[in-house]
Amino acid sequence: MKTIKELINESLTEVSATRDILRQQRISRVYKDYPELKEIDDQIVTVRNSRFIAVIDKDERLIKRYDIAEEELQAKRDRVMARNRIDPEFDMEKSICDKCGDTGFCKGSDGTVKVCSCRKNELEMCYELSGMGDYSSYKMKNYRDDYLGETAGRKRIRNELLKVMLGIDEEDNKSSLCIYSAPPQSGKTFLSVCVCKTAINLGKSAYYVKCEDLSTLGTDTLEALKNIDFLIIDDFADEVTLHNNVGSVLNSVLETRAAGKLTTVLVTPFPKSELISKSDMRISGKLSTAKLISSEGRK
Repeated sequence: MKTIKELINESLTEVSATRDILRQQRISRVYKDYPELKEIDDQIVTVRNSRFIAVIDKDERLIKRYDIAEEELQAKRDRVMARNRIDPEFDMEKSICDKCGDTGFCKGSDGTVKVCSCRKNELEMCYELSGMGDYSSYKMKNYRDDYLGETAGRKRIRNELLKVMLGIDEEDNKSSLCIYSAPPQSGKTFLSVCVCKTAINLGKSAYYVKCEDLSTLGTDTLEALKNIDFLIIDDFADEVTLHNNVGSVLNSVLETRAAGKLTTVLVTPFPKSELISKSDMRISGKLSTAKLISSEGRK
């Protein structure tokens, strides 16, 4: 998997090449419309090259002569530029995106640094590489607090998950493992994917995966999951941890992430107490100290 920062960095070479192409196109257009300007610029280049040779030869007389010649040509150039109202920066490389200056990140009105809208393609690619290729339509703006008439509870869960993702722990709980427990068909997957996408949009490395799929992931992906900023494991159930080596894989991932104090959220429809009593014994101990996020708040 690749993080959003890695994807944006990979695109910088292409962006730089595009900026240079656009610069050359602007220069060609201006020179075509104002051949007098091109002639002056060519003369300036010739004078500078001649001055360079004079410097090597330490010929002070010629150096002064070329300095005067360039000053005269520059004054003539300025007059042509002013008379024709030519952009004085037409031959300079300019950013393609004024919003982010081609860095891929910009600061919002609230001061939060986010992935710029000009990097939509990189964002979509990152979502897909981060386990969310099947959830392209899931967006936080579509999350409804009033769904099923549980406005207060759903709003509380959304805010708690966002705080956990951002690393805001008002209770100073030392555990980086969280259990998001809510009834079936209450929108757990939708919200989980949206929070994971939000993390990526903020420049974090994040991944969404179904618990039963952990044992099918490649070695490189599993190693990456141990060190990313934010991990959501959906459809967590005690029964799943007892089959197909899921318990072993999950235990390894959770231990490494706990050591690095990296946030992991287990999403489940089951009560925390039931998960602790029935899960793989290696997982049970970790669940006992996990923070619980539910409609009643964090516990």
